[in-house]
Amino acid sequence: MRKLIELSLVLLLAGCQSTPLPPPAPPPAPVCPEPPPAPEAAELRAVLATAEDLRKALMLSQGRNGAELAQAAAQLEAIAATAEPQTDPVTALAVLLSARVADQRRQQDAIDKLTAQLRDAQRRNEQLNEKLEALKAIEQSLPGKPGRAP
Repeated sequence: MRKLIELSLVLLLAGCQSTPLPPPAPPPAPVCPEPPPAPEAAELRAVLATAEDLRKALMLSQGRNGAELAQAAAQLEAIAATAEPQTDPVTALAVLLSARVADQRRQQDAIDKLTAQLRDAQRRNEQLNEKLEALKAIEQSLPGKPGRAP
């Protein structure tokens, strides 16, 4: 019986023994993150400025006249020429858009050339129709041939 009491006391004391508490949880992240350090903020401003220039060039490229396309191409080439490592993704996009705008300019030039050719052909067609009508009028005004009976 004594052994039973000793064993029960040991178990009772073992049950009362507390386990070590886990380390406290880190404090929650602040709701408003702190602003980035100055070098990161400057890089971010450079990327945002380049992205804004890219947006302006894209808006100019939507125009249909040659002047707007030329401005867009010049702006895209200026963006593509920047060698800042933080603007590499924007620069790569500018290179792709520059190729697209160059192709668009070529197509617009071809459309303008074909439109001018069409206008010239229509003008020549109208002139030839006027000459044909004049010849018909002359032919109808000629007297009949003498050997024919009316």
